[in-house]
Amino acid sequence: MKKFVFSLNALYEVKKAQKDRLQTELAAAEAIYRAAVERKADLERTLEERKAEFEAKASEGMTVGDLKGYAVYFEEMQERIKAAGREVDRALREANQRRNELVSVFKEIKVLDKLYEKQYGEYLKDMEKDETKAVEDIVSYKVTDNQSG
Repeated sequence: MKKFVFSLNALYEVKKAQKDRLQTELAAAEAIYRAAVERKADLERTLEERKAEFEAKASEGMTVGDLKGYAVYFEEMQERIKAAGREVDRALREANQRRNELVSVFKEIKVLDKLYEKQYGEYLKDMEKDETKAVEDIVSYKVTDNQSG
């Protein structure tokens, strides 16, 4: 009795390993994205706090040096927020790319699963034919043996 062997088993194993790797990469990319979003939100919160502080000091009066210091600080914070926004966008693109690759691999695995089922079904049919033939051979041998003996 021959054993069933899936003809695309090597490819199937490669795709499963690829799926596992991509799931790990997707989790890491999503963590990086969440961290980038949090960093940007922290910068925006800090900027808003400093603006409130600036407005409070400005209403009481401040020196030209303080005013220039705040202006430089606000400009620098805006640049940092823009950079953080670019990092959020980059991290999101990376996570989406990993997600799309993972979806593609899942589809490929699903196709391989269907091919496996088809090949296994054909294997079972062949086994059934072999068993039927073996039974017929035994029956015809007994009939032939009884007639000659």
